[in-house]
Amino acid sequence: MTGIFAMIVLSFITRNSYSKMRRTPISLENVLASTLQIPYKQIILVDDSTDETREFFYKWCEKYDKELIVSSSRLYGYVRPTRATARQTAIDIFFENFTDDWLMFVDDDVILNPGWWNWILQNEVLSDPLVGEIWGINWDFSHDRKQFLKLFGMDLKSYLIKKFEMRGGTHDTIYNRRAIDGVKIPPELHVYEDAYLHFWVKCAGWKSVINPIGVLHYHPTDPHMNISSEKEMLPLIRHVAINYGICEYEEIRELKGFKRFKAYLALIRPIIGLLPMLLASCKMYGIKNGFIEAFKRQYLKLWLRWTMLKTFRDVTIPSVCEVIRNIGARDKSQN
Repeated sequence: MTGIFAMIVLSFITRNSYSKMRRTPISLENVLASTLQIPYKQIILVDDSTDETREFFYKWCEKYDKELIVSSSRLYGYVRPTRATARQTAIDIFFENFTDDWLMFVDDDVILNPGWWNWILQNEVLSDPLVGEIWGINWDFSHDRKQFLKLFGMDLKSYLIKKFEMRGGTHDTIYNRRAIDGVKIPPELHVYEDAYLHFWVKCAGWKSVINPIGVLHYHPTDPHMNISSEKEMLPLIRHVAINYGICEYEEIRELKGFKRFKAYLALIRPIIGLLPMLLASCKMYGIKNGFIEAFKRQYLKLWLRWTMLKTFRDVTIPSVCEVIRNIGARDKSQN
């Protein structure tokens, strides 16, 4: 079935979601209840939990007369389940069991805002044959990030859309069946599987539509930076950028595009920006915590730029579309 009356197949990838969500202001019941505005009859659950997550889904689906297909992650030759193997498993189950045109991923920590589906209907998004991906903005439950960005004259909506364009997202995303046909997400992309899926669709020429109604995300980015955890991400950032062309951080592309001298001048920016960051952080978090946060942020920016200079100095970052096309061609030849 096509057009605005199309049915959707819903999918969740979970790992101890039942226990995790009990530590937040919402529950899995709230998450699933918010999806009832979507016209669907089936849920694909890819679950690698050790808690009661599966049992909860079984009971909920029985209560609301929804069909449920449950599976653990297929490993695809990898050593362990990852977000990539779980996402790919859901896609494969969709193609193996359904003929519907649309697969929708919903994260286990988001609430679809009222009117999410009405916006789709009113704008007749599913009637456009060129639409491959529909993403709803992941509005933060907490207002901290919005207020922080506002202090720098930045708009949260623009920021979130820009992040999506840089690395995708599957918080509440509908995919056209034809747009994801043939995708094989590399199992190692435990964090960036959503980016790969986004660029697979985008690089094939499909349109991405942004639903401004979006969701409330109950696990937003922590405004308080942990320097150690941020630094530990660098090897993965480097690997993904070099091997897949996916660059989450602007610094990578900026520093690669500069001449050597200009690249080193970029190190001055975090130093110059310390004063306005201090003013903003102190207003946001108070004097003591504001000083700590400001110095952490600017130190991390300085460290990141310096490290990127050394790490990517003699490295070529490929085109993400070229990489994806090559992987797709290789996978096709192997089948």
